[in-house]
Amino acid sequence: MEDSNNKTPPYNLPHFRVEKFKTEHDYQRPDKDFSGITSGRDYLAHGPRLRAELAEAFQATHALPSLYDPQISTSKPAVYLEVTVPKDTPIPDLSWKSQDIRFSALRVSDNGEQIGALYIPHNAEVFLTEKVREYATETTDSGKPKLENRLSPVENFSAGSIKTLWTDSRPFPQPTEALWWECWCLAARVENFVRLAQRLQLRVSEARLSFPDIEVVPVYANAGEIQKLIQNSDAVEELRKASDNPCFFTRTARHEQAAWVEGLIERIRPPASTSPAICILDHGVNQQHPLLSLALAIEDCQSVHPEWGGHDHDGHGTNMAGSALYGDLTYSLADQRSISLATRLESVKFLPPPGWERNDPANYGVITQSAVSIAETRNNERQRVYCMAVSNTDVSGERPTSWSSAIDQICSGSMVGDEDEDSTETPKRLFILSAGNIPDSSDPDEVSDIDEFPIEDPAQAWNAIAVGGFTDKIDLSAQPGLEEWQALAEVGDHSPYSRTSADWDHSRCPIKPEIVFEAGNRAISPDGRELLSGVAALSILTTGKDFTKVPLEEFWATSPATAQAAGMAAAIMANHPDFWPETVRALMIHSAQWTPAMLARLKSKGKKESILLARHFGYGVPQLNRALSSAQNDLALISEAHIQPFIRKENHEGKLASSPSFNEVHYYDLPWPKSELERLENKKVSLKITLSYFIEPSPGEMAQVVPARYQSFGLRFELKRKSDTETVFRHRVNKLERHGPKPPDAEIDNRWTFGPKSIAAGSVHSDVWTGPAIDLASRDKIAIYPVAGWWRYRSHLKKYNSVARYSLVVSISSQEEDVNLYSEIAQVIATRIESEIST
Repeated sequence: MEDSNNKTPPYNLPHFRVEKFKTEHDYQRPDKDFSGITSGRDYLAHGPRLRAELAEAFQATHALPSLYDPQISTSKPAVYLEVTVPKDTPIPDLSWKSQDIRFSALRVSDNGEQIGALYIPHNAEVFLTEKVREYATETTDSGKPKLENRLSPVENFSAGSIKTLWTDSRPFPQPTEALWWECWCLAARVENFVRLAQRLQLRVSEARLSFPDIEVVPVYANAGEIQKLIQNSDAVEELRKASDNPCFFTRTARHEQAAWVEGLIERIRPPASTSPAICILDHGVNQQHPLLSLALAIEDCQSVHPEWGGHDHDGHGTNMAGSALYGDLTYSLADQRSISLATRLESVKFLPPPGWERNDPANYGVITQSAVSIAETRNNERQRVYCMAVSNTDVSGERPTSWSSAIDQICSGSMVGDEDEDSTETPKRLFILSAGNIPDSSDPDEVSDIDEFPIEDPAQAWNAIAVGGFTDKIDLSAQPGLEEWQALAEVGDHSPYSRTSADWDHSRCPIKPEIVFEAGNRAISPDGRELLSGVAALSILTTGKDFTKVPLEEFWATSPATAQAAGMAAAIMANHPDFWPETVRALMIHSAQWTPAMLARLKSKGKKESILLARHFGYGVPQLNRALSSAQNDLALISEAHIQPFIRKENHEGKLASSPSFNEVHYYDLPWPKSELERLENKKVSLKITLSYFIEPSPGEMAQVVPARYQSFGLRFELKRKSDTETVFRHRVNKLERHGPKPPDAEIDNRWTFGPKSIAAGSVHSDVWTGPAIDLASRDKIAIYPVAGWWRYRSHLKKYNSVARYSLVVSISSQEEDVNLYSEIAQVIATRIESEIST
């Protein structure tokens, strides 16, 4: 995002709050031109072909052996057809609720085609056949085919099967393989589904997750049993494999350093009991470690199953706790200064000890939500950040899963039990996740292409911060036996342990990771043929489980990076206890900068290349001092605000409109250092904008492919352009403010690192404009406006009048040493306040 290779200014000035510079206006989204999407379609040929394919598909499905049993079935007989939609074509609405025809289980093939399952009851086959006939043979008054919007995007109809409902990235199970299936069911029909499964003597878990309109029910069965269950139920929307294979990141122990630990303890001032906490979700933490007991009370060591105990049975949790509280202990042990701890620790063991027998699937969405509830039941008033470095082995996080969606629920305050009749807002939470690790290998060729190792589930959660790794550790001179070896990665570059999202579909997936922290390095032999992991000199130092023998251990990969990120989040909470979790997330991302080694990967300044860089490093390495305060030449403006994205209005008779519409836009007339920017003329400055909010997830329906179906709402920002008047700016943003003739097209705004077209998914958006100071002098207005989400689409859930909140961070920075941007803005704000008082 920004070059961090510059002098660090003194960050000791408070950030500016700018909520008072906001006004609210009714909003309607400007019309978009969708013509041409299917303009190349030969309707004379397409319609008859679809009719023939539909007839053949019905015939083929009826010829298959039927498992439908009217004696046990909870539904009418039905079939599933497979529907193909071309790449980059909008998904059509193929559902007819009156006929119970449903379109679901949408997925994207390797060639970009979009494939979904169309559920059709037998008694609705004639209806659908007639609709396709109308499309093929009849036209509207304008000469276009009837039902064009619904049927022209369809490329093919074909017979479906149970595999049509499979949306998991893993291969479909073998026919006789018994496993836990995630059955994504319509919530209104789930009880009949469960009764039917029990009637078929299938094991149904109580570990269910509830989302809007959808309930995820784990069922233990083989493919044949699941097929019989589905053919006798009308509840299932899609099938996935249950998340039952967590991966924990490794660590080793080598040195005893008891004397160092004792010396450090003498210099530590414990945190107050009211300090914010880092809640470690892991294998437990050894609370008796002397470096941890200072900040971790025994009663704050809990477990989702009391019989597991709160102690650490693996060691990873204790490693995480030390990294979260102290960062890299190498520096604290070498330093002789006193340390005042401003944050506490909590631990909830949510992973079973060795040998623990369980009958239920490891539904980690349910278990993670349970762990959060346990921590908050113990102390509901304490501020905390949740930290978890656990992932599904080799399960790409490219699409939402039940686990990642459950974490999005945690953050957005939409878990079961979060609703409080006495409160206008549900609790919002900050969650820090690991992006996942590239596996160990001694063969450099096996891990040379890091893009082949995608970020693992559940790090794709939109509301959580996913943490990747970079490294500054390259010195092997002190490592016995490795004097001739070299560090694999250069200073400031990608840690060889860290995964990326470079191969994800950029139009459907949020940028992950958002930030990177130190994750250590690997060593490579002099001949370049052997790699070595877990090298002490290339790792960080942290607390060890067996503190009497090995109190300090090496720790590497994205686990310590995740723990360090949680430590930074808690430090921001301690310094700014009034900040929302959305604001803490925004400040961490906003403070991040790309290192020179990262920037060196940019062969050009193209938008696509910048996006690829972000999918390796996120927005860069966060800077705590920059997140906590401003400097004279690098200042931040912050706003925390509520917005109602949609509304279902009443007409003059008091009747509700047929569907909800967009509701409001926020305009910020910001305090701006115009004089100082004009004085700088053509010298380079940077404007950075970060917008952070939490969406309520809905992973069912078409959420796998269409981001707007997953998010409850979305927000975007628009910056006034250099040549815009305020009237022209609002004309471009808001259809309701288009009065008079259309103004000239705005000048091309190509100085952004990413640009607005790069934003399609996610609930945090950050971009940097870089250019001449004189061009920025007049760009003092920002609009925050809503985009589509399921709160608007699914009006039967009555969420359309819901109020959301967001955090906005805007900063201006200059590398010039004689710049005083801060003072001018302070004067503008002071003048505004004096004017309001006089009025």
